[in-house]
This record gives sequence, C-alpha cells and structure tokens, in this order.
Amino acid sequence: MQNETGNVSTTVAASPSNTELCKEYTNAIFYGFGMSPFAMVATLIISLFERRRYKSDICYGKPGLPLPINFLDGTSNSVANAAAFGCTLEHILVYLFSGKISVNRWLVAIVLFLLTFLTALVFYPIFACLNSPSRVFGSLVGFLYTFLLSLVLLARGYLCEESGWYWALHAVTLVSEIYIMILFVYRFVTAILKKSKFHKELLVKIDQVMHVKELLVAPKSKIEGNDIKQRIITYSETVLAEAKLCCLHKSLYRCTTRTLAINTIVLLVFYSNFLLTFQLGEITESSLSKLAALYSTLSLNGCEQIKILSEVIRVSLIVSNILSAVYLITNMILIYRSQRQHLMKRWRGDKSFIPTHCRLDHSEKLILVFVSCLLLSYFCILPIMKKVPEEFLIPLEFVLPGVIFLFVLRFILRFISSRVFLQNHYLSADNGKHWERALALDNRWVYQNLSFFLFFYYILTGLYRCIFRVMTSICINTFYIARMDKPLLIPGFERFDIEYMTYLGFLEVELHQCHPVVVVCCDLLMKSVNHLSSNQETSLESPMDAHKRNIMSKIYTRKVRNKWQKMKTLILNQSICKESKSNVSFQQPQQAKLNLVH
Repeated sequence: MQNETGNVSTTVAASPSNTELCKEYTNAIFYGFGMSPFAMVATLIISLFERRRYKSDICYGKPGLPLPINFLDGTSNSVANAAAFGCTLEHILVYLFSGKISVNRWLVAIVLFLLTFLTALVFYPIFACLNSPSRVFGSLVGFLYTFLLSLVLLARGYLCEESGWYWALHAVTLVSEIYIMILFVYRFVTAILKKSKFHKELLVKIDQVMHVKELLVAPKSKIEGNDIKQRIITYSETVLAEAKLCCLHKSLYRCTTRTLAINTIVLLVFYSNFLLTFQLGEITESSLSKLAALYSTLSLNGCEQIKILSEVIRVSLIVSNILSAVYLITNMILIYRSQRQHLMKRWRGDKSFIPTHCRLDHSEKLILVFVSCLLLSYFCILPIMKKVPEEFLIPLEFVLPGVIFLFVLRFILRFISSRVFLQNHYLSADNGKHWERALALDNRWVYQNLSFFLFFYYILTGLYRCIFRVMTSICINTFYIARMDKPLLIPGFERFDIEYMTYLGFLEVELHQCHPVVVVCCDLLMKSVNHLSSNQETSLESPMDAHKRNIMSKIYTRKVRNKWQKMKTLILNQSICKESKSNVSFQQPQQAKLNLVH
C-alpha cells in the first residue's frame, strides 16, 4: 500500500501472533542454541576423518582437530573460503543492528564477544568441510549442513514481515550458500567417479617450483625504446599478464586467502552501507515530502526550498555511492599490486620500502564522504540543472576565479622565468637522458623588481595557501585512509599507524610461511632423506634416542658430512694441523706484508 504522498511504499504490518512467533524464532536461531547442536554434530563427524598428531597411537590417531581455514597456505581454496564468509553476513547484521542487548553497559563487549563466538561455532562446519581431507564425507556433511542452514534462514524470512531491503541483504547470503552447495555436489561427484583417495598434500606447489626455476635463469635484458607504440604494446601485455595471473590462473601471484577474505568482507560492508544509505534516503525524502505537503496546506513559504533539498539529497546519495564504488575497487587493485610488489621485495631481502623506525611488535571501514557529494551536487550538478538559487553560487563565484587566476599567474611566471631570467646554458640531467636549463640567473635587476612587486601579492596568498595546505592534508589522509599499504603519518612516526603496521605484519607472515625458495628447498631436502644404513656406528652422527634410530641421509652425503666435521675440528685445533702431514692447508697462514703505495 502507498502513503498519502504516493512516493514511498510501505509494508503491511504483521499480526501480533506472527510478530511474537518471529521474535521467538529469531531469538532461538541467533541468540539461543538453535543451530549450535547441529554444528557440534557436524563438527564431530568431520573430526572422525582427521588424523590426530598428539598421541597418534591411540584409536589410530582419530578423531582429530579439523582445519577450518588456512591463511598460511597461499591460494588454496581461497574462493570457496571467501564465499563461506558471505554466508555469515545475515548473522553479523542481526547481531550488530537488529538485536537489542539488554545488559549492563559494562558487559556489552563481553556479550558481543560471546555472540561472535556463537557465529563462528555455527559456521565452523562449513569451513571445516571445505578444507576437509575427505572429499566424499566432507562434501556430504557440508552439503547437508549448508542446506539445513539455508532452510532455517528462509523460514525466518517467511515468518517475519521484512521490507525489501532485508531481501536484498538476504540475497547475498542465499547466493553464497547456493554456490557452496554446488561446490560440495561437484566435489562429491568427482570424488565418487574418480574414486580418488586422500593423499597427503605436498609441501611445495607447482607455482612455487616455477618461481624458483625463473630465479635460476639469467634475467632478460630490458632495453627501453623510444617508440611510444612499442611502449604501449609492452605495457598492455604486462597488464593482461598480471590480470591473468591474478584472476584466471592458479599462480603464485594470485590473491592469497587472507587478501581475498578481507576484500570479500569489505565488499559485504560496502553493500550493506549502500543499501542502508538508500533506505535512509528514502525515509528522509518521505519526511521532507510530508513537510512540503504540510507547508503547502498551511500556505507557508519554503515549500520550493524543501523540494530542492530533497532532490539534492537524492542526487548526493547516487553520486556518493558511485564514487564510493569506484574508490573501493581502485583501492583493492592498488593494495593487491602493492602487496605483491612488497612481498617479492621481501623475498629478495629488500626492506627499503619499510621505514627504519618501524618495528613489528604488534600486528576501515570505508568512509562515504556524503558532505563532499552534497557540495558537489550544489555547486556542479544542480546549477547545470538550474534548480538552485543564485545565492548558492556565491561561494563558487568567489573561489573559482581566484583559483583560475592563480594557475594562470603561475604559468606566466614560469614562462617569463625560462625566457628572461635564465642564461642560455644547458646541462645534462641527472638521468643522463636529456638536457635542462642551468639555474644561472640573468637580468638580476628586472628579477629583483618583479620579486618586490610580487612579494605583497604573496603576503595575501600566503594565508590562503596555508589553509589550502591544511585542507589538502586532511583530504589526502581521508582519501588514503583505506590504503593499508601507505602510511598516513609523517616519516619517523609510521610505527603509530596501526593499520600500516598490520599490513607489514601480513607481509612478514607471508614471508616466513610461504617463501617459495624456502618451501622448495625443504621439499628437496625431504625427498633426499633416506633411512640410515645398518652400519651407523661408523658415522660421526649419533642417534636421537636409544629406542628410535634417527633418519639419516645417503652414504655419500654422510661422507661429505664427515669431511666437513673433520675440517671444522682441524680449524678449531691448530696443534693437530702442525703435526699432520696431509692437512697442511689448515695451518695458520703467515701474515702478509702490507704494501703501501705512495
């Protein structure tokens, strides 16, 4: 049904019985133990297919602790884990916005922590089944549990009379659950048809091996040409290759699980804010329409201004959401590119991009600049539409001519300086690629006179430049507040930027856990290890304990190790070297004479 203004549609109020039933159902599902027993049963079933490392000789090492998500394993299962985070959207929104926590204010933080723990418990089986070593039973249990969770949420939507905005939010959860159920079905069918058994996952991945092979190959010489067409073609090929590596190919440079999970959560928050802003805009426009109708009924002035304000708010919401979407996607791409470049630098041992005073002793919500979009609507969009009175254009008429004159004067001064006040001498630039004008002053008297007259103008513009500097700093810091890879504080104080320090902590974790050279080296060492031969006493190595023999390398490796320990013994004992006839090379060398060139 529609209200009196005919602009906004409202939902029919639910009956008291349905309202009470919806409230009880919501409390049982979100705040009670409605889904917790099912989650515990599903987790117990999954744990039966996991091997236990602690006291593995009891009950054949089962049950074991499932692995819900592995943030240290590069790109494995990253898309599926991101979709699983999409299933949690409705629970999080209910806990943060819909529910009312009637406890003491000192206990709100503890209650919120318990609710987040309850959310993790409810969705733990989904993550555990996605990363389960058993494809058959993990997919079967995961499909049944996800299907049950979907039915529960659909039943809540059927019992509760919600607005259209709720279904727009519920659609994200429903799409994520459908994707996960399709993935479980696909894994189950492929596991049955191929009759594949679980094999222990290899330590090294093929992309890491390829990266190490590329490091062992001589680098190609990069000769920069002056042909603009060739540069454009080369840059386009590089961009396409990066896009393929990022999205279409399971390579080392693809988004890691942590990065993709964080970006998914940011997109979900942005989508929620997007719907919330339009809902608030609809409510505000409805209120202003009622106020305008009241003014028109009472024959009061200001009805036209209220309509203009309502249209300004509507246009501002559209512009702000469009700019926010572009800003969000651009920041995601830039952060991903910076993370990849910084991570490759850390692999090479390069720390030049990290400030010297930063120490990794400890490890934003996207800001919608509504006020800026409001001003943009007043100064640019609505003046073009001729829906704003001339009084609103006074600030624009005052600021715009001054800015234009400042840029024109700056261009004229640079032109005069290059043609009149500099001598005709050229020097080679620092990069050695082109020539530049030498800073040798000519026509000093004219220069001094011009500087004198401009000095008074600079006094006037100094204050405006100071204000402009402050505003520019605020705008830049506000614009880059979502860029974790860039410190917002001045050099020397970066360690107080918690988000930047968290980003450096992410890089350190990726460096120590996913370094391709280290992983490939460990894999080669593990493959080369063999059981110790029965003649262990002839070796310099000793067993680890009396009941379990140590695993040693092959015979030729043991000989090399014996020679190495012999050499170390001779170096540390110079008296043995003097008496030895076959090890004269280990004797203390004579001190070389120092030749000085005068």
